[in-house]
Amino acid sequence: MTSADKKRILLADPDLLSVATTIGALKDDYHVVTAKNGADVFKQLKKVQIDMVILETSFSDMDGFEICRQLKAQDATAALPVIFLASLSKVAAEEKGFSVGAVEYIVKPFYAPTVKARIKNQFKLSDAINELQRLNRLALDANPNTGLPGNTSILQELQRLVDADEPACVVYADLDNFKAYNDTYGFAQGDNVISFTANVIRVALQSNGCCESFLGHIGGDDFVLVVPAEKQAAVTAEIIQRIDQGRTELYSAEDVARGYVVATDREGKECQYPLISLSMGAIDLSKRKVTSALEIVDICTETKQLAKQRPGSNIVIDQRRPATKPVK
Repeated sequence: MTSADKKRILLADPDLLSVATTIGALKDDYHVVTAKNGADVFKQLKKVQIDMVILETSFSDMDGFEICRQLKAQDATAALPVIFLASLSKVAAEEKGFSVGAVEYIVKPFYAPTVKARIKNQFKLSDAINELQRLNRLALDANPNTGLPGNTSILQELQRLVDADEPACVVYADLDNFKAYNDTYGFAQGDNVISFTANVIRVALQSNGCCESFLGHIGGDDFVLVVPAEKQAAVTAEIIQRIDQGRTELYSAEDVARGYVVATDREGKECQYPLISLSMGAIDLSKRKVTSALEIVDICTETKQLAKQRPGSNIVIDQRRPATKPVK
């Protein structure tokens, strides 16, 4: 395990000997940051990403129980697991520790393997809770037709790409002539087309080794997918192939033979509309750097509109480069 992979523990204890002993027990498995009083605890939390706090009960400026209470009262630190590793061995102290939000109360002197096991268990529990919360948020945000993540999750994923400077390709996919299909075959069949499109994208991602790639459903017939930049061409080519091959099963034999449906436009005139196709607009973040999720949305919307100006299923990828300052 590299240092970057290790979880960070903030160890707050005014006793230097105790600090050295605890660090010695934990250093192989965790990155340990220290604090000598309450002020140091809150200062370190602002400076460093912390995954767990280990507290003594007594400090020069405030007691550990008050520190724990304040941590649990603040949104930014409320979810942090807090363990008391304390000299105070009274039952009342242990009860108070749990009452202010601690997950463990261990009395010194401690047996290192026991402490390590309890810390490991608490991290497992914390990770499980975080995963359940994530799944719950996804469920609340999910599109009811496809079950895919919705707008909130999409924007969060795009912002994550920006923050991580990840070399991925973001693709905005939108069905063509979908309104004419709905008007002709009804909304129930229209929902089947949406499900068909979602499944096509899923299969294309899976068959190209992108099972973990993000796929979101904005709503209606609009989707967003995020793929590794080097996989974009293969994934989108397969999506186009599967859309064009599978769409004939969504129409009557007569409409397939004609290659179009007859439906009224917004002015009430009868028009011929081609069979559904898929237009995709994309940005390759390995070639163009952006500063916000909304910038990704704007670029993908623009490239998708260019794709819609072309007949049939296709993709347009942003080819521009950000403006550079002239050299003086």
